[in-house]
Amino acid sequence: MSRESSGGGDHFDLESQSHLLVKDGGDNSTTSTSGPSHRWRSIIIILHVRQAFISSARNKSLAVDGIAVVPPPPSIATSNTGGDGDGLNVELEIIPTSPEVSLDVQSDGADESNKCNKELQNAEITRIVKAKDLNSLHEFGGVQGFAEALDTDLENGLANDEDDLCCRRLTCPQSETKAPQEGFFHILWNVCNKYLIFLLLLCAVLSIVFGILEEGLHTGWYEGAFVICAIIVLVSVPMIREYWYSWYQPRRKKLSKTREIAVHVFRGGSQHQISISNVVSGDIVWLNKGDQIPADGLFISGESLKLDDELESTIDDQNPFMFHGAKVINGKGKMLVVSIGKDTVWGEMMSNVINASNPLQVQLDQLNNCIQIIGVLITIIILVVLFLRFEFSKGSAASVIPDLKAKPAAIKEFIDAIYKIVKKPKGKTDLLTSSLTMILVGIAEGLPLMVTLALYYWNKKALLGKATTQDFLACITMGSVTTICTDKTCGLNLNQREVDMLYVSGQFFNNESAIAPKVIEALCKGIATPILGLERPLSSMEDSLLYWASLKLGPKLDILKQECKIVEVKELNFDEEGCGVLMRKDGESVNSSYWKGSASTILAMCSSYYSSEGAMNVIDEQQRVFFEQVIADMQGKHLKTIAFGYKQTDRATLEETGLILLGLLGLKNSFRKSMEDCIGAGVNIKLVSGCDASELESIALECGLNIPNSDSVVLGENFRNSTHKGRMEMVDQICVMASSLPSDKLLLVKCLKEKGHIVAMVGARTDETPAIKEANVGITMGSGSTEMARESSNIIIWDGDFNSLFTIMKCGRCAYENVQKFIQLEFTVTIAWVLINIITTICFGDVPITTIQYFYVCFIVAVPGGLALLMDPPTKTLMKKSPIRSIDSPMTRTMWRNIVLQALYQAAILVTFRFEGQAVLDTTQKVSNAMIFNSFVLCQVFNWFNARELERKNVFKGIHRNCWFWMAMVGTIVLLALYTKIANIFAGSARLNPEQWAFCFLIGAVSWVIDWAVKSTSNFIADRFHRS
Repeated sequence: MSRESSGGGDHFDLESQSHLLVKDGGDNSTTSTSGPSHRWRSIIIILHVRQAFISSARNKSLAVDGIAVVPPPPSIATSNTGGDGDGLNVELEIIPTSPEVSLDVQSDGADESNKCNKELQNAEITRIVKAKDLNSLHEFGGVQGFAEALDTDLENGLANDEDDLCCRRLTCPQSETKAPQEGFFHILWNVCNKYLIFLLLLCAVLSIVFGILEEGLHTGWYEGAFVICAIIVLVSVPMIREYWYSWYQPRRKKLSKTREIAVHVFRGGSQHQISISNVVSGDIVWLNKGDQIPADGLFISGESLKLDDELESTIDDQNPFMFHGAKVINGKGKMLVVSIGKDTVWGEMMSNVINASNPLQVQLDQLNNCIQIIGVLITIIILVVLFLRFEFSKGSAASVIPDLKAKPAAIKEFIDAIYKIVKKPKGKTDLLTSSLTMILVGIAEGLPLMVTLALYYWNKKALLGKATTQDFLACITMGSVTTICTDKTCGLNLNQREVDMLYVSGQFFNNESAIAPKVIEALCKGIATPILGLERPLSSMEDSLLYWASLKLGPKLDILKQECKIVEVKELNFDEEGCGVLMRKDGESVNSSYWKGSASTILAMCSSYYSSEGAMNVIDEQQRVFFEQVIADMQGKHLKTIAFGYKQTDRATLEETGLILLGLLGLKNSFRKSMEDCIGAGVNIKLVSGCDASELESIALECGLNIPNSDSVVLGENFRNSTHKGRMEMVDQICVMASSLPSDKLLLVKCLKEKGHIVAMVGARTDETPAIKEANVGITMGSGSTEMARESSNIIIWDGDFNSLFTIMKCGRCAYENVQKFIQLEFTVTIAWVLINIITTICFGDVPITTIQYFYVCFIVAVPGGLALLMDPPTKTLMKKSPIRSIDSPMTRTMWRNIVLQALYQAAILVTFRFEGQAVLDTTQKVSNAMIFNSFVLCQVFNWFNARELERKNVFKGIHRNCWFWMAMVGTIVLLALYTKIANIFAGSARLNPEQWAFCFLIGAVSWVIDWAVKSTSNFIADRFHRS
């Protein structure tokens, strides 16, 4: 490169670069080097020349220190100077158009060229690792070539240069998502930052001011203090709930912040312990058992290194690729860090994850928004009442309302009615203001509190110690799931079976007691002995067989293991699926041979069989054909058929002929019924795995999944390469997705959510973490799943049983329906009370059910009754309904119908009783008010029964299973009688005789009749409309 002083800058003459020799191989070249690393250097030289052309074109119109250069396009000539054919020498010559033309380029062009080359190089390295492209890795020069490209040493690591390390961190920073700080004051601000709280606070201030001006300092502040108490409740209860949520799911916070895990790296020839967030590309990391892989990289050296992220997890020179998030489960070794942060496979997929709101949370938020709107309207009414009361109080002092004297009589009567409503009797708390405030508190916080209790109860009920939830809403969201995506290794254990059919001595038996004890004991020994003689770990199917045998033999299995000596153990070929054990009891000279295996294999080894009475019969040709037909029938029912043979012999070796057939067992997949139940509940199950299509199809059929046509089976590559429109068209039809990558699973989940599905993703590996987080409910099965997968999931099912997943789904649906029942009950009580009090206040100026009584009703009715409804067990018809859609509201049309009709009935009958009750029953006002209150409470108690079934008429079905319901009903009636007694003693309320109590019960019981009539009419109309 030549420098020119005229410009005072750094330039180079293009002619000095005009003869470049690019050599690849060639034994006759003295300057060539063989191997992939030299080919890479050849590419770098070409890139340098290319960058020179780019720089010259970029600067052709710039005047650099007074020199303007506009070169014509250069020409390139190549010639083959190959020697003997062993290599190829290519001469690249740049031919300038004129010897006088020179190009001056700024010196930063070279830096930009190096930077561009470095980025291209790093991109290629990252691509090779992500694609697990072993051929490209070898062409690059292996791990050594990567180390050279990353400017590191495989033995000593990076130079301990802070400037270089800082530059590497800036090149690709660690992906870090810090959780928002939700401390005390943060939650307090979120709770208080609402229009409702602000307006209520304004109400409290005005109430205190108006009250003091009207009544004086001594009693004027009472009403304002009541509103302030309501504000305290509205603020403190949500704060406690939010804190409880944060305490309930502490593990979920681990993924929302950088996990400061310590790793050991080699820098400057020595070992250092640093945080995982300080690892940079080019680091040499030392891994031990239990360590987490801090980044994507390559295996350098080690001993028996195994990871938990794949089934084929042994890491060696043939499988050197290691990915962020995996955990070392065995061995030790060194790795070269290639990419970190968002450049890793895990980071790239996580960047595509959209953390959408929980569908149930969205529904509850919509309902809460409606409640907030109602609360704001009620608060505005309270403000208007306070203002009008203050104005009317001033006019009352002059005993005249001048503005109304000349008005028409109708308007004056209307204004007088308003005056009666808002005028506060001296020395008493204003009825309307306090009542509206009480309604606000009851609706705004009563509903969320009871929903929280319901979710806590059903989470405990659903998990039963077999699972752990890391999201408070996860279990109830499972009740709304429409699609479950699962790998064949996640809960679909094909060997997890249980005994379904027993065939002994020519007939099927459902009750083993009908078989001779001798035959049962021989059969159970035939089951247990071959299993107990095995030294390898038992399969889940063998565990099931041993469990069934232990139920029949009890503690005799332990005695059998202690008293018997194993002489020989033999396992048949893989295709024959069987094993035999030769054993001898202590003190006996006769050996016993026991064989277990596939029914067809063992049947061919048998020559006789036991009858149910214990007699031995010969298997002739006709009987053998009959046995073969029995085996075929059992297999036709998707049962795994196992046969057991037995023989006593004097020989010391196992015999494979002349056995006695002890019996046949038909084993069914323990999860198959749950799969079928899920499908019957309207849930689609999609089998998504990296296995080939034929294997997944057979697994799907064995699991009970229906594959209607060839379009239901797709390859991950076809789905991945389709257009967005094409994927959206095929996503509902997919039953099996074979040969799929983790990114395909993530794409499938996103498409399903976009179509409106609520998706549950069952995964186990680290590379499935993005799909698990993207799904509405992420689930990991068993302790075999990786740590990162478990931390990303909402539910961890420790026993790995698909049956547990169905149980959680059933409890989730039950919890959702029970919440709907409570909402119906709560709204019925509130609307009925508001109607009664508004009508009676307008007409009489007072209310038959005071605020204190309403609070008592909410306590003894909503709390015990609400808990009774929330704990109602699931019904058989529950799982026959379609899942709740994400766009559905918790308040259905059927619920509004029930609420409106019951509230109208209660308001109509009790207001009528307020008008005519004294005359009809010849009672006093006190007795009438007491009967109205008691009737109102009993209407809610009888309405508990109506709320148990939102649509069906039979409200008593299954009520015997809910003991809490009967306890709540009896307790509420006792508390009502106790309240009446206490009110009579301390407040002078009236006592009721038995006839009056019976009349109150009659008013409450009529709600049953109304509910039955409404549901019968509605069902009749619906049936007629459906038929037509």
